[in-house]
Amino acid sequence: MIVQCVRVLVLCWIGMSGLYGCSSILKGEGSPATRYYLLSSMNKGAAGDTAFHREIRLAMEPVELPDYLSRLQIVHRLGDHRLAFGETDLWGEDLDSGLTRVMVENFSRLMNSNNVWRLPMKNPVQPDFRLRVQFIRFEVDSDGRALLSARWTLQGQGAYKDQTFGTISEIHGGSIGTQNTDAQVAALSAVLETFCREIAANIPNQGRS
Repeated sequence: MIVQCVRVLVLCWIGMSGLYGCSSILKGEGSPATRYYLLSSMNKGAAGDTAFHREIRLAMEPVELPDYLSRLQIVHRLGDHRLAFGETDLWGEDLDSGLTRVMVENFSRLMNSNNVWRLPMKNPVQPDFRLRVQFIRFEVDSDGRALLSARWTLQGQGAYKDQTFGTISEIHGGSIGTQNTDAQVAALSAVLETFCREIAANIPNQGRS
């Protein structure tokens, strides 16, 4: 009789433990909270002397990413051949969409213009230049520095059809460590701003004829 009572008590304890465990999982207890991040555009007053005339029309194609960056997890490089993907630190939007969004905002401010668009457009307008960007790297490296490497092309249209510019840009930010994701995303936004400034410097500083 005593043995049976002990068995019943053990079974009840196991059942209660299981229910508590399920309840904890449902409530999210015991697991780290997921955090979402967005790239940010440059400050409105940061264009400085690089601002261009507003008449130039720039159409930006959606950026292209390598497969290892085409994910919501924020990527960290642990070495030349090793990557780490954050399980709880995620982008709040697809990275290609975020990069294109911020670059359009940056160019609008650098050019002091409302004539910067993301393609495709609902009501197409003939641009003066089309910009294509293929990202090669965009992550925090093993030294804790934000790194951007990308191939880009500015293709003239219409009156600018004979003007084409392009190169591969590689930009390193300062060391910010590998533990603070907020600082890492801010550093990635900063190198993206520098990248936009490099491209903007190749856009003719004049209006359409």
